[in-house]
Amino acid sequence: KDRFEPSQAFAMVLKKDQYKAVIDLSSIDHRVIRYLKGETLDVSDLTTLKGWVLVCVSGYPLGFAKIDNGTLKNKLAKGWRIQ
Repeated sequence: KDRFEPSQAFAMVLKKDQYKAVIDLSSIDHRVIRYLKGETLDVSDLTTLKGWVLVCVSGYPLGFAKIDNGTLKNKLAKGWRIQ
């Protein structure tokens, strides 16, 4: 596709400070479960970033997502999602 699309494996080896665009959710944030289910999230209260972001919980990486206009589009690998 001639563009950067990060993989799930890449997300799992990164540390929070190794990627420029990061969303770090609290472990008690209700959006963590929604992210793990593969849902789209509203994160307009957390960031004004656009593009690929590393989604973390309490500093630990979960996966990547794409943000546009405060909406986080989940890119968590389908096999890793909660049913």
